[in-house]
Amino acid sequence: MRSLLATFAALAALAQAGPALAGTKTVHIYGSFFRPASVTIATGDTVTWKNEDNANHQVLANKGEFVSPILKPLQSWSFTFRAAGIYHYRDELHPKLTGVVTVNGPPPTLTFIVSQSIVTYGTQITLSGIVSNHRAGELVTVYYKPYPQPNLIQRATVLTSEGGAFAFIAEPQVLTTYEVAWRNVFAPPATVEVQPKLSLGRNGAWIVHAYAAVPFAGRAVQLQRLNMRTGQWVTLKRVLLNRRSAARVSLTLPKGVSHLRVTMSVNQAGAGYLGAISPVVTWRTR
Repeated sequence: MRSLLATFAALAALAQAGPALAGTKTVHIYGSFFRPASVTIATGDTVTWKNEDNANHQVLANKGEFVSPILKPLQSWSFTFRAAGIYHYRDELHPKLTGVVTVNGPPPTLTFIVSQSIVTYGTQITLSGIVSNHRAGELVTVYYKPYPQPNLIQRATVLTSEGGAFAFIAEPQVLTTYEVAWRNVFAPPATVEVQPKLSLGRNGAWIVHAYAAVPFAGRAVQLQRLNMRTGQWVTLKRVLLNRRSAARVSLTLPKGVSHLRVTMSVNQAGAGYLGAISPVVTWRTR
């Protein structure tokens, strides 16, 4: 009976025990070396560097993941590693002093989506995702590559909010590929295709306008009317745009209600753009 009670007591103690606490390891800095020069820890553990020398020292990661203030003799500095990986570092004031921290655990990952993959010129989109440690305050870098740019360009850096979520508002001007990175890890890229913005209005004559990041002088658009009986769009005129990417068009419409629109083919829109269709305009001829 006593043995059985002791077993129950031990199980109860284990059930009440909390999760294992994060560990701390100390690296001592001497005049010509770190001791130990190589440290292996788990994700979430902390390394403390203590200056045991008579001169100042400063710890700096080779890829910039961490950097200490200048440590005077007997001063210490600590850094908590929240992502698995191998971190090489050196003494910024004495570059021959080098060390390495190996952090075991799952590698960092992040999700990434765009709110729309096809947009009309002038439309904003949201780039969003979540980092794998689900922490707030993590730094995510946003890159973009607008057509025909061959290389990624850094667009912005954003901080994650509660749960590790991040979001950034962008307005692609042309076919654009977006990428995001966190702790040197890139999520799969997302591409957003852009349609020119077409408008049709009336000011004495009909006014057609095409909007994009490039001029459409000499490009053609189709002015169309809906055939109510067949449900098909019939081209009334093929119009060339001027240097302002616009045109004035005279139309003779039948009496009654007409539904009109403007279209531009992908060939006329050109590289970096999709074809486009304007909103439908309803006009009554008396």
